[in-house]
Amino acid sequence: MTETTDMAAARAAAARHLRDQGYPDEAAIVAAGQGDDFAEVRIALSLWKIMHSAKSPPVAHHGRRLVGEEC
Repeated sequence: MTETTDMAAARAAAARHLRDQGYPDEAAIVAAGQGDDFAEVRIALSLWKIMHSAKSPPVAHHGRRLVGEEC
């Protein structure tokens, strides 16, 4: 994923949220790429990065797996 793709997804999510909440003017500003300083865009971008972060391998502690496979 590129920064452009991440930002485009965040803008789309924020615009949809604003439109659904009854703010069509603000949604149009965000969709046009002029509202990147809106809190909704920043939150959407943060969530996008969390949801699409690289997967890390399970952590082992004293030979036991803490996450991942079950016994």
